Amino acid sequence: MLASLNRATKQYGRTEGVRDLTVEFPPGEVVGVLGLNGSGKSTVLKLLAGLLFPTSGDVAVFDGPARAQRGRVVYLGETDALWSWMTPDDAATFMAGLYDDFDVKRYRELLASLAVPRRRTKAMSKGERGRLRLAMALARDAKLYLLDEPLGGIDLLSREKILQSIVREWHTDETILLSTHEVAEAEGLFERVIYLREGRIALDATAETLREHGKSVVQTYREVLG
Repeated sequence: MLASLNRATKQYGRTEGVRDLTVEFPPGEVVGVLGLNGSGKSTVLKLLAGLLFPTSGDVAVFDGPARAQRGRVVYLGETDALWSWMTPDDAATFMAGLYDDFDVKRYRELLASLAVPRRRTKAMSKGERGRLRLAMALARDAKLYLLDEPLGGIDLLSREKILQSIVREWHTDETILLSTHEVAEAEGLFERVIYLREGRIALDATAETLREHGKSVVQTYREVLG
C-alpha cells in the first residue's frame, strides 16, 4: 500500500479536522478528495504530507510514518508562497537545490505546455502563478502527489491547462490525490472519489461504479453532501 490512514484523528483545539479515519491508497490511482468547506480535505492531505501529526491513530506513507517521508512526497498547498522577485528560472534553481528528484528538463517542458510567462511572479496573474506552482510540483519525480485546490480562484483557461498537464504527467505507478471544489471540471480525471463530511468518509467509490449506477461524480456529490 502506498499510503494509508488508520483510525486517524486530528484535533485543532476542540475542533476535529478528521475523526477516526481509515482509508488506503494503492499505487496507480487518481483520487478526488471532495467535500464542503471544513469537511477535512486539507487535513487529510497535510497528514499524508507529514505536515500535520495525527492526534491519535496512524498515518503511513511508503510503509513508514508520514512525517519521515516528507522529502519523497509532493505537496501543493492552497497558499501561494512564491516570492515576488522570483522568475521561473529562479524557481528552478530553488527547487533543484531543495529536492534531488526535481527534473529540470521536465520542468522546462511543463513551463512550455502550461504557457508560463518568463517574468517575475509579481507581474504574473493569479492563473499564471498557479500554473508555475503546478510546474514546480509536477517536475518532481515522486510516487505520491497531493494537490490541494490547485484550481481555486483561477481562470477557466488556466484550469483547463492545469488539468491537461495533470493527465499528461501522470504515470500508472503514481498516485495523485486532488482536492477541489471545481468538481465538474475535474470529474474526468478521477478514477476514485472520496466524499468527506465533518471529518469522516461519507462515501468511497470508484468513478466506474458510480457510472454503472447511472450517476456522475457531480450528481453523487450533491446527493451525498447536499
